[in-house]
Amino acid sequence: MLAVAEPHTVTGALHGGAIAAMAAASAQATMRASDPDLDPYTLSIHVIYARAGLGTAFTAATTTVRRARELGYYQTEICDQTGAVIAGASTTLADGRHRGTPAPSLPPPAGDPAEFERETQAIPFLTRRGLRVGGVDEGIIEITMTPEERNLGGKGAFDEGAVLTLIDLAGSSVPWTLSPRPSNRGATIALHAQIFGEPPAAPIIARARVRAHDDRVFSGDVTVRGRDEGRLCALGQVTYRFS
Repeated sequence: MLAVAEPHTVTGALHGGAIAAMAAASAQATMRASDPDLDPYTLSIHVIYARAGLGTAFTAATTTVRRARELGYYQTEICDQTGAVIAGASTTLADGRHRGTPAPSLPPPAGDPAEFERETQAIPFLTRRGLRVGGVDEGIIEITMTPEERNLGGKGAFDEGAVLTLIDLAGSSVPWTLSPRPSNRGATIALHAQIFGEPPAAPIIARARVRAHDDRVFSGDVTVRGRDEGRLCALGQVTYRFS
């Protein structure tokens, strides 16, 4: 169970990154329950957001779809304290790590990130996570996350939940770089991510780009790489809808 002591967002809802992290953690706990010696990581996760997560207590229930050699397939429902489903996730886990290939380093977008920096720091869930908006442009945003203590797992590297939070933040922010904006409110409605082995213990950078949109629904791609080593850490796709 996740107990929330303070609002995660300016609207008081659970942050989408926290929901994705909770789904991944629940699936991994389910896989470990079958064998405590396993060290699973997330190959792929797809999250759908059914409604805003309001309240102070949330639960995740995971069922095993199939185990096949080193792989595990899981379905997770996340509910609020009334029992209403706020999100669902399909997760593929693997026991054993693989590493991503080097990713090209691109110059940061040249636009002024001040507005996005202010908005990011105004979200309680994101404060003290070492986030910095490096630059913006029409349809592009780049955000760095540093290895603050709350971002790290037990081995001192970035926790997968922190990576998913960064993907959600970048993917949900990039539609706001376009103008005109359909409205002044919106939310992530789906997130898909692939994680390539254990993330580094050094800063990571997410670069998001809008790929397609209609009048309200925007689809963006997110690439996460190690800032120093340049290794590809994760790929994401985020679907965002303006209210």
